[in-house]
Amino acid sequence: MAGGTFDKLVGKVRPGTYINFETTGTDIVGSSERGTVILPLINFGYGPAGEFITINNSAPDANYSKLGYSVYETPLLLVKEAMKNAKTVIVYIPAQGAKATATVENPAITAKAMYGGSRGNDLAFDCVPNEIGGYDVNVYLDNALVETHEGLATIGDLIAVGSAWIAFQGDAETELTEFSAISLTGGTDGSATTQDIATFLDASEAQVWNTMAFPVNSTDESGLLAAATSKIKYLREDVGKYRKLVVANYVCDYEGVINVVNSYKLADGTELTTEQATAWVAGADAGADCVTSNTYKVVENASDIIGLMSHAEAVAAINAGKFFFSFNERTEVAVEYDINSLTTFDNKAKSWHKNRVLRVLDSFGERCVLNFPPNKYDNNDVGWDIMEGIGKSILKIFLEMGAITEVDYDNDFLVDRENSHGDETYFNVGIKPVDSAEKLFFTITTR
Repeated sequence: MAGGTFDKLVGKVRPGTYINFETTGTDIVGSSERGTVILPLINFGYGPAGEFITINNSAPDANYSKLGYSVYETPLLLVKEAMKNAKTVIVYIPAQGAKATATVENPAITAKAMYGGSRGNDLAFDCVPNEIGGYDVNVYLDNALVETHEGLATIGDLIAVGSAWIAFQGDAETELTEFSAISLTGGTDGSATTQDIATFLDASEAQVWNTMAFPVNSTDESGLLAAATSKIKYLREDVGKYRKLVVANYVCDYEGVINVVNSYKLADGTELTTEQATAWVAGADAGADCVTSNTYKVVENASDIIGLMSHAEAVAAINAGKFFFSFNERTEVAVEYDINSLTTFDNKAKSWHKNRVLRVLDSFGERCVLNFPPNKYDNNDVGWDIMEGIGKSILKIFLEMGAITEVDYDNDFLVDRENSHGDETYFNVGIKPVDSAEKLFFTITTR
C-alpha cells in the first residue's frame, strides 16, 4: 500500500494513506496544476468540427479514431511538439470537410467516414467468412487493420456494433455476404473561416488551460491575431483567468502574449515554420511552474535553427519583446530568453516581461481567486482576520517554494478595513517575485 506525505496542490495517483503533520491553521485551496496547452487544428484532414479533444501525455493516441492520425505522424506535428513539455493538449478542429463514402452492391451497403476530411479516403473495409459462423467485417486505414467486427449475420448487426471509423447504412434484415476490400473516396479537407476560428476563441473560455498556441500567419490573418490578443486580455483582466497566448511574428506589447519570431529544424529534416513553433513554446510555457525559467531550455530533437540571429539582431529582438531560439554553448537549439512581448512599462514593472515572474504573479492571482470566492467570509473584523490569516498562509507557501522573497507577514497581506464595507472588501497585497539568475557578471583579478 502506498503512503507517506502528500502535496495538497497535486494529490496522489496510487490509493493509500497519506499523512502530513502540520500546525493548526486554515486549509488553503491550491491553484490548478500547470501543463495544459490548447490549440486549433486549422484546415486539418480529419475529425469532428467544433469539439474539444483532450490528448494526455500518458495516452497520446487514445483519440486515434477521432483524429485519424497518431500523435507521432506529421499531420499532428504541432501536438507532438507541444507534448514535449505539456502534460495535456486540448485540440479543436474549426471546420470539417466532406466525408468520404463508398457503396457495396451486394449486399446493398452505404458506407460513410465517421468524420469529414481527406484522411477518410484512406479508409477501406471488407467482409470475409468467419470460421465459426457469420462474417467478419474489417476496417483498414492506410492498408493497416484498425477494426474487426466478428461473427455478424446481417447489415443490422454491422450497424449495431458501431464502428468508430465508418458509419454503415442499409436494410437491417439483409444478410451479409462476402466481398473484397472497398475504399472510401470523395473526402475533402475543411477550410476554416474567420468566424470558425473566432468561434474557437469564444468556446475556449469554458476550457481549463494555461497557454494557447495560435499558429496563424500574421501577414494573412492579422485580424485573427488581434482577436486572439483581445481574448487573452479579456480573460486576464475582466474574468480573472490567467491565461497566456503564443503567436508568431505579431507585435502586441502585452505580458500575456509571447511573440515567437524564428523556428527550428528537427533531426529528421522536418523544418517548422514560425507559426508551427508556437506549439513547442506554448508547451514549454504551460509546462513550467512559477519557480522555473525557460531561458536556455533545449528543444528536444532539434538540430538547427531556421532564422538564426546575429548578436546585433538578437539584442534588437530582445528589446522588442521577441521570443526566439539560439544555440547554447553546446551548440544545442535552445530558448534565448524566456520573455513575453511586453515592452511598455508605464504602469507595470519591467520584470513583468519575464515569463517566470509572470507565472509567479499568475499563480498567486489564481490562488487568491480560489481562496476568496464571493460570499464565503463575513465583511467584518472577524471575517477580515480570517482572510488575512489565509493570505499570510499563501505568502508562506510561495516563500517556501522559492517563488517570492522578502515577505513581511505583518504588512504584505492586509484588508483595507477603512474602505471595506457593505459587500465590498479591499486588500493591500505586496509580493516580490524571484527571477532566475540569467545574466551573470564576473570580475576576475589575476594575482
